[in-house]
Amino acid sequence: MTGPAGPVGPVTSRLVALCTGTRDRLRTPELRERLDGLVTRLSEPRIRVAVGGRMNAGKSTLANALLQERLAATGATETTRLVTWFRHGHQARVRVHHRDGRERVLPLAATGGVGATVTGAEAAEVGHLTVETPNDALTRYTLIDTPGMDSLSKLDPDSLAALGDADAVVYLMPHPGERDAEAIEAVRGWSGGLRLGAANMIGVLSRIDTLSDEDDPWPTARRVADRYARELRAVLSDVVPVAGLLAETARGPDFSETDARALRTLAEADRGGVGRKLRTVQRFRAWADAPLPADDRERLLDLLGLHGIRVALELLDEGRRSTPALLEGLAQRSGVAELIARIDTVFVAGADRLRASAGIAALEHLGWDAADEVDRRALLALQSELDRLRLEPALRQVDLASALVDLEAGRMRLGDEDTARLRDLATGPDDAHRLGLPAGADPATIAAAAAAQIPQWRRLEARPSRVLQRHVRTARELCEHMLFTERPAADAAPSWQARTPSR
Repeated sequence: MTGPAGPVGPVTSRLVALCTGTRDRLRTPELRERLDGLVTRLSEPRIRVAVGGRMNAGKSTLANALLQERLAATGATETTRLVTWFRHGHQARVRVHHRDGRERVLPLAATGGVGATVTGAEAAEVGHLTVETPNDALTRYTLIDTPGMDSLSKLDPDSLAALGDADAVVYLMPHPGERDAEAIEAVRGWSGGLRLGAANMIGVLSRIDTLSDEDDPWPTARRVADRYARELRAVLSDVVPVAGLLAETARGPDFSETDARALRTLAEADRGGVGRKLRTVQRFRAWADAPLPADDRERLLDLLGLHGIRVALELLDEGRRSTPALLEGLAQRSGVAELIARIDTVFVAGADRLRASAGIAALEHLGWDAADEVDRRALLALQSELDRLRLEPALRQVDLASALVDLEAGRMRLGDEDTARLRDLATGPDDAHRLGLPAGADPATIAAAAAAQIPQWRRLEARPSRVLQRHVRTARELCEHMLFTERPAADAAPSWQARTPSR
């Protein structure tokens, strides 16, 4: 089972086979349709990554930065209140999905974005949009842009449903705090509780320029991101700071040679005066004797914001005079590269386990008490097979995400070293990282590290806490699997070398 982004993984393939076999034995049309829908979802060639967060967190701006194209609607428009799916397709178009099941297909706007596809009263009748476009980023994952959640008492059900349908979530926090922790818990509760957690959620500290009055906001941004990564470690694998507007412009198509020329004009003016005008948006806009006309200044604000303009002037001072060199510098200073790397290593590389975990969670809501006796027997058999499938090491790692939640909530206790080992096991994208080793560690080193951890976890199994016993048993079994998987590869090298004739 393959697609443009690569094959559907072995665990997901087994789950698809189980669902297909069960579907053929069912007699109730509704149950058959639900399994058909799940099989279609699991067979998608790309993992689903949702961008979520509270209102005005910069979700659509970040989505555009990831897409390298201004596709997501930004600003206070009707469209920003609709869930929008971005999928790879050979033809650029927008599918408008109405709540009553109707669907209409429109061409993608000439500007590339969804624009005013849905306006006015029609927005209330629309469930979501699907944008299909031949965008290279979408060959790796399907991206879901969700509206903001405006209050904890009124979480947007369309956004929550979309986050629940995702395999992984990028959660944006402009000013992290207790309300974000509560909102993340609400998202997790909607999606089935422990399925969303440190294994498949990454936090993004957005709007970093608002965190500090300093010209360079990065020291403060890194401190804040590190603090919230520690405080939210039970539900987020990490928190990455990103200057979203800078990333969107640096990676998108809108910045032109004319814009670069305007920045060079600013750089050649009296820098002390320029610096004073860049203290506030109001000063920059009201600059009476500015070297740039008002329209050019407004465009730079739209593209870069005050922080971005200051960064661009610093890059020009460093000698990045050409437009490509300036854009490259802006991208580097935005911090988006680290987020993209995390999405690739945590989400895309772990697509098999994340998608299979999402599929199993969806099956939990299937309804096992069927009225038809034949259906009941088929579903019981499926449940038994799912119990066996959950023993797969890839899914055991997802199970460990619940251990981090229990640890954070105080339902079990571990020392600092054991906590660090457990976190690595639960969130590492490959065997080396799961065992706290550097990337690219050889099989013998991995096997030795796994063997060293097994007795440590077995020792903790003797403690009286049943919660602790359950989680450390999962950790031990995962280490045992890594030991027996890596040991043959580690043992093969010497014997192969011994058989190689000398020259």
